[in-house]
Formats: sequence, structure tokens, C-alpha cells
Amino acid sequence: MEQKYTLDTYARQFKLTRASALNKLSKLRKKSMATVSGGGYQKRIYTVSDKKIVKTNGFYDLVNKYSPEKLVPKFEHVIHGKKYTVEEAIIEGIKIGDVRTLQATKYLFRNVKNWTRLFKLAKNKRVVEKVKKLYLETHKEMKTRRIPKRYLP
Repeated sequence: MEQKYTLDTYARQFKLTRASALNKLSKLRKKSMATVSGGGYQKRIYTVSDKKIVKTNGFYDLVNKYSPEKLVPKFEHVIHGKKYTVEEAIIEGIKIGDVRTLQATKYLFRNVKNWTRLFKLAKNKRVVEKVKKLYLETHKEMKTRRIPKRYLP
């Protein structure tokens, strides 16, 4: 069960000094049993759980970051050890293939930095033609980055 605390409320709840509460929350955070939000001019809010909190950083997080059409996750997508890129998310969106996902995936073409990587991934997954088709549809509908001519038909 997750509960939210500030440093002072956590110290009061567990009858700790402020310093030992901070130490305890720091150790919980290192064990992935607490997350922190806020800071700066805001108070820090600690979300404490009795289980490990697994942070997802996959397809749906990336699409919802860049697309005005937000998607409800159909599955939990966790990536370990590397950064999940826009190019990988475009391929994943095409592989999922439903209409809402494809519509939201179109907005990712605005943020493609490495066209070579996108087309290498598409070639490995055998979806090169679908990537080209989706790009051409996207380019007609909205402002996107220009694709290099060697990738166009």
C-alpha cells in the first residue's frame, strides 16, 4: 500500500527526529520502496510503499509524453538498462497496430533524431514499408522533420 508523506509528517508518524526520518527515507528510496517528487520551491513529497516500486519507462510513457492523444496502457512495458528511444517506440507502435495507437505514434515523427537507426530497426522487424507509409500520412497531416531522400520510395 502506498502512502504519501512530507519529511515532517513522516517523522511525526513514526516518532523520529527530522534527521533520522530523512536517513530512513533515503534508505527506502535506495531500495526502490519510495519515490520523491517536488523539491525546489515545493515541498518534497515521498511516496512510500511496502513493495518495490517499479518505474515504467516504456512505450506508453514515451507516446503520452509527445502526443496530445493520451493512451491508456494495455500492458506494462519496463525497459532495463538502456534508454528507450523515439525510434524504438515508432516500431513498437506499428507492431501494436490499432488505430488509436497509430494515431498517437504519428506525433513521434516530430522527434526522430536518428533516421538510420529507425530504418535499421524497421528492417530487423520487417516493417519498413509500414514506417514509410505512416511517415507520409503524418507529413501530410502535420509539420514533421524531413526524412532523408534515400529512405523514400
